[in-house]
Amino acid sequence: MTRTAFLKKYLLRFSATLALLGLLIYVFFHVFSAETPPMTTPAYLHTDYQIVGGEAYLFREERLLTVKNAGVVQHMAESGEKVSRGEAVAEVWDGYSDAERHEAQIELDFINRMIDLLEESRVGAGSTLSKAELFRREAEKTYAQMRQMIVRGDVAELQKLEDNMLVLLNRYRTLIGGEDGVEESLEALKAARENFWQGTPYRVYNSEASGYFYDAAQIDGYESIFTVSALESLTPQGLEALALTEADRGADFPVGKMVFGSRWYLAIPFDSSYSAFFEGGGRYDFRFPENRGRELTMLCERTVAGEDGGILAVFSTDEIPTDFTYLRTQRVEITVGSYTGYHVPEAAMRVRDGVEGVYVFEESTVRFRRVEVLYRGNGYCIVAEQGDRGKEYLALNDMMITSGEDLFEGRVYR
Repeated sequence: MTRTAFLKKYLLRFSATLALLGLLIYVFFHVFSAETPPMTTPAYLHTDYQIVGGEAYLFREERLLTVKNAGVVQHMAESGEKVSRGEAVAEVWDGYSDAERHEAQIELDFINRMIDLLEESRVGAGSTLSKAELFRREAEKTYAQMRQMIVRGDVAELQKLEDNMLVLLNRYRTLIGGEDGVEESLEALKAARENFWQGTPYRVYNSEASGYFYDAAQIDGYESIFTVSALESLTPQGLEALALTEADRGADFPVGKMVFGSRWYLAIPFDSSYSAFFEGGGRYDFRFPENRGRELTMLCERTVAGEDGGILAVFSTDEIPTDFTYLRTQRVEITVGSYTGYHVPEAAMRVRDGVEGVYVFEESTVRFRRVEVLYRGNGYCIVAEQGDRGKEYLALNDMMITSGEDLFEGRVYR
């Protein structure tokens, strides 16, 4: 075979083989070589909050309401209700032995609860059958909420939903059945309550001033200890002494207590590292985890320095939430600052010639951008916005490099 014939026969095969080999080398080089561009993430605007936690102690102006003889209590005011001076808040029936009084109180409380629910279950005059479907849908929603509360273990909220469910079902049954069994049940329960009481009733009044009534379940024995007057000259060491004081429930039978004035206070001890966060006259956002995450804004009345360098911060508010549990001590979370800027992963942070910054991609070229760190979190930073500082600072949506070796200003990736 002549040379010309050989080339004609095998040239196409050789060309195809060489082209395929070149393609493989190209792919291998760009996939596995160190020139593969590193991972990136954009700089985006983010607000972060600095939160500190503490153990808060409640101070209010409170007075116990007591009677000499123990008995079964029929409340005439709801716990947390505002009552006027001279208004009756309860009756105490003393015809029960110590052995039977507790069970009798449970039974009476149940009767009262059922009476309240049935009175709320009444359907208004002129209610039509079409309204029954509305009650049914609301009952289904309430049932779904109850399941969520069971999962969360929120007993207090679960009982509220349970009561609401009973009311809705009673209204639905009244409209569908055409019979008003609610009224019959109400009459029977009220008659049972009238026959339930034993002994002589003693009526308890709010005799001092207008205020808020709370039943005996809210009494903790510190009403005469954690007072507003005690708070006026309180120090961190003084608060520690108060916390160690034994509760005083008195010798008489407690019926409830009155809270006077709408303002209440929290005293919170902090160590020296937190002293810079609080300033008298400042307003702070509080979160109460033990009160279903309830949020309130409170005024910092003052801070008092302790002997060990710590501080006592005193806060107040005039807001009286109806769904709030006023525990003598409870954990709080306080927002002491906020930072708005670009979110930068810790992996992107670099130091170049003593200057803190990040590397970014500008098209296919590596560029260094300076940053001013406002806040360092767990695995990230919040840095100041570029504003009018110039192109040498990080800007919104810059593609920050979070991985890669041998990064330097001007490096080009093909």
